[in-house]
Amino acid sequence: MLFSKPTKYGAGIILYGDYWDLKNLHTTIHELAELDLIEDKLSDFVLYLAYDIRHAYQRHREILDSTHYKDEKVLYYGVKILWPIFLVQLGLLRRLAAYHPTSKSHQADIFRLEACAEEALKSYDPITGKWCIDWYTSFGGFPTQYNFDFIYSCSQEYVTRGKSGKDRFKLLPDILRMISFGSKDYSSFTENLKSMVGQKGIKLNDSIDFEEWPKFKW
Repeated sequence: MLFSKPTKYGAGIILYGDYWDLKNLHTTIHELAELDLIEDKLSDFVLYLAYDIRHAYQRHREILDSTHYKDEKVLYYGVKILWPIFLVQLGLLRRLAAYHPTSKSHQADIFRLEACAEEALKSYDPITGKWCIDWYTSFGGFPTQYNFDFIYSCSQEYVTRGKSGKDRFKLLPDILRMISFGSKDYSSFTENLKSMVGQKGIKLNDSIDFEEWPKFKW
């Protein structure tokens, strides 16, 4: 089954599963995203999660050796995802599942993904974790013109502002509020983009190059 843990310094979540766990989740994300025929940018942002999951089961990310008995060796494959990015992706997946027909397999994968989020959030800080759970379960989505690069900008601020660990994690609610389409931070971001020439954005469905970010601890 899928399981998770928070990263050591509170930057994000590590999702783990065996090959078939992750392969099934990858299929579910693709099938739900492809149902959304209007909001291409929304689908692209959700599909970035599928991209991460695919690289996990292809052994390009984290590998956990879980040996319970001498004659049994089990490998789980995982991927680290920053909290602001993952929680928005989870909120969007919930909305897609709510507004489109879903199979029992889709529902099982979404419920398990939510359980992974809740377990990791609460284990790191129960109070802040509960706030974040309430946020993504009541997530209202974005309008079609929303600029998803802003989420990466907020994520960069999250991992580089203040101390790492519990102090950083307590900032997560503020970061999630910023991501809202109606926030002052979002308005400032879009206005700055309009005034800049040759702005370099992160391409969706492509790997985020963390080497271009200031160094941070996961």
